[in-house]
Amino acid sequence: MSYPGPQNHKAQIWPDGNEGSEAFFNHMTAGQIRAAVPQDIWESYTKITIWRDPYDAIISRYYWEEMDKRNIPFDQFVGHFRSVLSENRRIAPLEGPNSPDIFLRYEHLEEDVNALGIDDLWARFSSLSAKGALRPKSGADPATVFAAHPDTADLIEREAADEIARFGYARPVATPDPATLKRTTASASGAMPSGSVTSPAPRPDFIFTLSAGRTGTAWLARFLGENMNIPSVHEPLGLDDYGTRLPSIGHMRHFNTYGMNGPVCDFWEGKLGELQAPYAESNHTLGKCGLIEAVVDHGLAPGTTIIILRRNLAKQIASYINRSDFSNVTIPWQWYLHPNYRNNILDPSQLTPMGEIGVAIWYALEMETRYAYYKHLYGHQLRFVETTLEEANTADGAARLMQSLGYPGRALLPPKMNASNTTSSTTEALVGEIETLLQRFSFDPEDVAKGFIQRGNRLDVPAVPRQGTTAGKVAAE
Repeated sequence: MSYPGPQNHKAQIWPDGNEGSEAFFNHMTAGQIRAAVPQDIWESYTKITIWRDPYDAIISRYYWEEMDKRNIPFDQFVGHFRSVLSENRRIAPLEGPNSPDIFLRYEHLEEDVNALGIDDLWARFSSLSAKGALRPKSGADPATVFAAHPDTADLIEREAADEIARFGYARPVATPDPATLKRTTASASGAMPSGSVTSPAPRPDFIFTLSAGRTGTAWLARFLGENMNIPSVHEPLGLDDYGTRLPSIGHMRHFNTYGMNGPVCDFWEGKLGELQAPYAESNHTLGKCGLIEAVVDHGLAPGTTIIILRRNLAKQIASYINRSDFSNVTIPWQWYLHPNYRNNILDPSQLTPMGEIGVAIWYALEMETRYAYYKHLYGHQLRFVETTLEEANTADGAARLMQSLGYPGRALLPPKMNASNTTSSTTEALVGEIETLLQRFSFDPEDVAKGFIQRGNRLDVPAVPRQGTTAGKVAAE
């Protein structure tokens, strides 16, 4: 319509005279924008977004991606790429500090645009037409499509429950046409595996771990491989694995600073794209650079189980100290986490003055908080199984773990791996000291994680600069 194109999106000079350093791009999340603009602009500007009935929007996405031309049935597309159902909520949250001020409803666009009070705006909107020729003229309306795919409608009803309730959307209702039903549910040769969640397999396709490291992940990899007879990997350490199968320092630092940005997404595209089920990996670094987000976004959640592997906390921390794991910054960058990362959930300020032992304690508690964070956010999409090294190393505990993975019966117990060579007396003294320190702290990972989430923070988007009590704290007695 001959208006100016995008402006000031690569370099900015804000009204206060400061220069911006962030580049802006299509479909940035509100959290990313909030972090990139001055606070007074975020607070004073009116933020507007357009929402659309999720039942209709997913059909539009199906044809926009030309899945019909690739002979991929609609239900398999939704099941495999179910993350698209949450994309709008990730971009424009319904609640919290990153939520826009105004939600225009696509189905009532004229009414809602006119309510903005901007003269002639609807007249300009109504003259535009984009992407309108992609969907077939018949048979692609929500009532017809979901009559043929009721299970997919169930999935959308669960995944989009909040927006359905907020905007009053209703499940499409129609009498199925037998011919349409037969045609649209036919499986295509070479199509993706079904994403239906109504009849999950008794055994997971993929198994990954959330773990802090020094918790028995090497032992777990061998345990799963020997008992399940599937490929089971600990840490891919080949020369060509860094940056491809194993995250590089850059990936770790990017995720914990910027969230799921381009380089991190590219890493996961490559890694997950090469996996073949069944497969297990107990590489503890993955859970600290977007594992959970990537599994969900890539549609692997229905067939994936996440094992949260813990160890006695004082012994775990003592292992870090004995190995000097936090004495050199490159080790936390590659294998653990660093207190200076932007996206940490737990405020390290009460612990870092204690030196190396304080940083090690902070890291262990940060990981406990991240377990709670991921369970709270993704527990309805992913299956989490929790165990400890001490429990899994017993016959009964090993059997319970295997049963939770769909493999009942007795389990083989491999020997210990990567055990510390530190003398028992030294270790016992250090463990006792750490236990004393831990008893002095008042800390609830569930409360800290929920507070982080309720303030609108997420690990997969850049963190908003913290002020006051916005970060979870450890209270020292």
